[in-house]
Amino acid sequence: MNIKWHHSSLAVSSLDQASRFYQEVFGFKETFRVKDMKKEIASVAGVKNLRCDLAQLEHPQSPHVLELIAFRGDTNLREIPKPIQVGSGHISFVVDDLEGAVETVKKYGAEVLGSVTMFSEGKSIYCREPAGSFIELEELTRAI
Repeated sequence: MNIKWHHSSLAVSSLDQASRFYQEVFGFKETFRVKDMKKEIASVAGVKNLRCDLAQLEHPQSPHVLELIAFRGDTNLREIPKPIQVGSGHISFVVDDLEGAVETVKKYGAEVLGSVTMFSEGKSIYCREPAGSFIELEELTRAI
């Protein structure tokens, strides 16, 4: 399996506050933002009625993307063992064959959390590895 580390994501309580912090303290620049994502985030995370605001930040000294996500919905997020709680996060890997990568991680004990979901840049899915951390697998159709 060929992989490339794409982004690290942090669940936050306020997107504006977190984005401002990383920009002002560490020199990141916000390169992408979406407000009130519904269908896609509910699908990829496997949580009905989930919504979020999302921002991606980049740093001039690194190609790695920092993603900040403020999750919300009409469910008690503290009781759901998903990568959507404040303080939790996931690591994302770009793979060349998403379905093959999903089968591989499942063979090693990972649990698939949602459904393969299409985004403008490709498709992705969240999984939980056996020790409990969360990963996202992405197969890109265009560079981001």
